[in-house]
Amino acid sequence: MKRTIRVGEKAALRIRVSEKDVHYAGGLVNGAYVLGLFGDVGTEVLVRYDGDEGLLAAYNGVELKAPVQAGDFLEITGWISRAGNTSRTIGLEAHRYIRVTGEPYQSSADYLAEPELVASAEMVSVVRKERQRCID
Repeated sequence: MKRTIRVGEKAALRIRVSEKDVHYAGGLVNGAYVLGLFGDVGTEVLVRYDGDEGLLAAYNGVELKAPVQAGDFLEITGWISRAGNTSRTIGLEAHRYIRVTGEPYQSSADYLAEPELVASAEMVSVVRKERQRCID
């Protein structure tokens, strides 16, 4: 199987935050919601790089920079910043590119010309040698 992503190349996941994901008053979701999305894009990166989902070893430097609300559109990106023999360090970012405003109508939203960084982190995962199926 051939690699479909290289070190430094980004994979992206675009989603709309649903009302069912709300955890707090005012339509806010919890920070763990974004971490779940980081896990999803990190898994895609590993599958495309190694042909295996790997195992999460750690999250480093998690920063939740802005609240996320139901109706927001997010783009989650991930890329391998470092590849060891079995460990993969993956950079992760979540940007909001459509923000719900609720004004002047409840359904009002703004497309952001400059997407807003709402969260970032680094993930360290391990793919055992015998499970690495991709080649250059």
